[in-house]
Amino acid sequence: MSKGHLSRVERGQRPVTPALVRAYEITLGVPVAATSATNSDDPDADTFEDVKRRSLLSSIAAASVGAAALEPLARLFDGFTESPPAYVGLTEVEAVERATDLYMSVDLARHGAMAAAMARGALRWAVSLTERRMAPDLRERLFSATGLLADRLGWATFDAGTPPRAMQLLTFALDSAARGPDRDLRAHIMLDLSTVLTDMGRPSDGVEILRMALGDERISSAEQANLHAVAARHCAAAGDRAAGLRHVERAEAALSRGTPALAPAWARHITVSPGHHDSALGLALFALGEDDRARERLTAAMSTLDPERTRTGLRCLTRLAILDIRAGNYDEGEAKARRAAAEASGVTSARISADLRMLVRTAEQYGKHDLAAELTSASSASRV
Repeated sequence: MSKGHLSRVERGQRPVTPALVRAYEITLGVPVAATSATNSDDPDADTFEDVKRRSLLSSIAAASVGAAALEPLARLFDGFTESPPAYVGLTEVEAVERATDLYMSVDLARHGAMAAAMARGALRWAVSLTERRMAPDLRERLFSATGLLADRLGWATFDAGTPPRAMQLLTFALDSAARGPDRDLRAHIMLDLSTVLTDMGRPSDGVEILRMALGDERISSAEQANLHAVAARHCAAAGDRAAGLRHVERAEAALSRGTPALAPAWARHITVSPGHHDSALGLALFALGEDDRARERLTAAMSTLDPERTRTGLRCLTRLAILDIRAGNYDEGEAKARRAAAEASGVTSARISADLRMLVRTAEQYGKHDLAAELTSASSASRV
């Protein structure tokens, strides 16, 4: 046999015949695969199934000690089909909802890249389901689940530093959510779109989108408060402080109505989770230059936020550090700044990177050059 043929056999491009196995055993002087008991006198007479069985057992034995020559991953998935069922029932819709719930939990706890990979696969499956037959009420429910999943993936894409791609995903999410019954979800996706636009340098457009969302009187008071708080922050970016303060008042008024029970189930991760409204209002008041009120809200948020709200907690902490430094509480400010830098290590987030840069500028402004150098070094770990 030629070297080329043997090479192709060893790469898996030619079949391993019983005769070839026997030839290897004679040449190498060691058993390559056990011969079958039924054909021990004539190994060349082994059936193809015998060879396949020995080959499989040999591969498993090699894999058990980490020495298997495995197929490339792309080839391992050859032949796998993901055809959705012809008729979509409750089981399929609930599966999309559970996948979305899991994704939100993993993503909020800083594991953005891995969570996004999960979400992309689930979203492709969810979209394929929308093209199949199902009961009208299930179709609406599926559209809401698909919209929420696309929204969370779009938000993660924005936080990874690619706003244009995030806009595409969020617009798709809004279109899907609008076909379902969840009005809070529709409003929340518009909130996310407004934030991306503001980050792209168009805060006035961001405020306009929130005004459109607030025109729907069917959304819960919890989401109304959220919309107003974010609108206040966008107004600050647009240079309209008076409008921003009016939105703060409206957010606080919505919170006083206290109807969180009307918020949808997904909101427990975000809008009605402990500390969320305090963090949203704290960020807005900080942007509006209301330092004392901002400190109060941000401190309240830090005391109640779920530890899994990694990025939200960091956004509050960086601003509290800045407020301490501005007020001359240098020891407390530096301690908070170093804590923020340590907790941000490994967090891939465009927003957190921007917040750390803001903290560095504040340290430089107040003559804390050593602190600024420390933070600059640490911020590279969360840069996207």
